[in-house]
Amino acid sequence: MIKVLQVLEATEGGTRHHLRDLVGALDPAEFRVDLAVSCGRDPAFRDDVAAYVSRGLSVVEVPMRRGLAPAADLTSLIRLVRCVRRMRPDVIHAHSSKAGFLSRLAGVVCGVPVVYTPHVFSFLMDCGKGRRRLYRFLERCVRGATAALVAVSEEEMREALALGYARERIRLVPNGVSAPARQEPACARAVLRVGFFGRLTRQKGPDLLLEAAADVVAHVPQVRFEVYGEGEMAGALRAQIEKSQLAACVRLNGAYAQGEALDLMRQVDVVAVPSRWEGCPYVVLEAWQAGVPVVASAVGGVPDLIRNGVNGVCVRARDAEALCDGLLEVLRDPQRRLQLAAQGRAALSAYTIEAMAGAVGEIYRRVRVGRA
Repeated sequence: MIKVLQVLEATEGGTRHHLRDLVGALDPAEFRVDLAVSCGRDPAFRDDVAAYVSRGLSVVEVPMRRGLAPAADLTSLIRLVRCVRRMRPDVIHAHSSKAGFLSRLAGVVCGVPVVYTPHVFSFLMDCGKGRRRLYRFLERCVRGATAALVAVSEEEMREALALGYARERIRLVPNGVSAPARQEPACARAVLRVGFFGRLTRQKGPDLLLEAAADVVAHVPQVRFEVYGEGEMAGALRAQIEKSQLAACVRLNGAYAQGEALDLMRQVDVVAVPSRWEGCPYVVLEAWQAGVPVVASAVGGVPDLIRNGVNGVCVRARDAEALCDGLLEVLRDPQRRLQLAAQGRAALSAYTIEAMAGAVGEIYRRVRVGRA
């Protein structure tokens, strides 16, 4: 049996989803999974911890702080080293930047190989030129301590190569989801709805969607925008809605449970993904599961998933006018919506949880015997 320690600080959004699916899909007859996680970013992650514990998995809380925090990071590293020495894993699998950096240092100290999944390198985010250079430098510093790097997108693979990672140490493994349930034919609606599903943060671009919404409703008045999620931009978005006089056509619905996503998506006609940066976004895969067409910014792994005009619509990133045009193209043509949704569902065969877990499991096997 291969003992794997999963390490995660970014316990929200896609990384949380990814970890849950990966742990659930790995064969328990071959892999013994333990977890070292920080619950500081999202206290609701404790519900996930309880679910892991109920399945007999060992979970240790290792507080980690997002961003640059040298003193706190040293404390986290010491705790993580103690955790590794106590659990004695064969492989450490670290997810996202902070856990990835600390885990690779702990791997060196403890002599344990580390698999690293960035889920978007930190230097690809909006963080300023100085921090971007620093994050690249830090990534290069621990490059040699990375037994294998799991890229969830072609962009991530290219960036890893640019950092100097050897090609044979990089594996492209996109996210996967379960097979979609049988889809009932969509009912005709007098009012068309555009859905946004995600955290209300700069990364996810809800402000860009509201900017586009003002132009969309000017051309198609019978459109409503349903925004699902919560985050630090909620107050600014409310002010933007008021300033743009969008209160009659935009509704902020607040948080939603992950298990509600597909049912909520089935109540809209188009899912908008106006992100400024992404890894391999689950929201695209979930919209396909729900049988809903997608209009998305061409960032990160989105162009890997969406063949523009075939199984979705890709638009220029950070461009509200382009987003408006993409939404209007789909909203005005009911037959096109059906075609895009059908092709999206068909594309899901290449993005299954089983394929994702199988590829990651093979990486663990190779790393364990030193053949990554």
